[in-house]
Amino acid sequence: MGTSYSSTFPAAPPADPDDPASVAQNDQAAFEQVEQMLCHWDRPHRRSYHWMVTLDQEPRAIELSQRCQAILPDDGLDLIPPENLHLTVRRFGYVDEIPVGKLDTAVATVSEHCQGSSPFRLHLLPLAGSPGALRFSVAPWSPLLSLHRAVSAASGYDEVDPLTLYRPHVGVAYSSQVQAPGPFVAAARDARSLPSAEIAVTELRLVELYRTDHQYRWRVLESLSFAGEVMR
Repeated sequence: MGTSYSSTFPAAPPADPDDPASVAQNDQAAFEQVEQMLCHWDRPHRRSYHWMVTLDQEPRAIELSQRCQAILPDDGLDLIPPENLHLTVRRFGYVDEIPVGKLDTAVATVSEHCQGSSPFRLHLLPLAGSPGALRFSVAPWSPLLSLHRAVSAASGYDEVDPLTLYRPHVGVAYSSQVQAPGPFVAAARDARSLPSAEIAVTELRLVELYRTDHQYRWRVLESLSFAGEVMR
């Protein structure tokens, strides 16, 4: 299997997107088949608006990411610091293409969706990867797929089943060069002995995203809270 960049990795979704074991197994099996790691930063980039769940205030996510990073090889990776941990739901669009009015309308629509939704829990599962990164698998997907549908509709995108293109994950480290995957696959296997972390997701954020110094950074534009109690 050749290695090329795709935002949809693995190509096929898990058999059961809400079962942590099924999601982790699918991600890990795909990562085992990667023939070459790519430089994450070789992809073109422009300032953009993204809907995301930020994890910089989640101690369990931070602790697990740091435990996994301690297992990873010292060379060939840009580790993601605690303040940059995140789960992307969807890119809204590029800053230079989205008029303010469209942004405001989308925020109002997504805010209404969030007010009608409950907070939810996610399991962060160590560790798998893609050609460009090492990352946690996450489960269940259902609440994230619902968010993906909501932000897609608010953005005016054609209705598409998110399972065809969306693969929820949380990055831990980016590949900084083209390189052999062996050491990273081995490290990911070692990290699987670590326990998963459970977090509560209580809000969705709209951010303006940009790159600097081999990291993603962002400015929070809106924080939209979910109503009700955390789902169990």
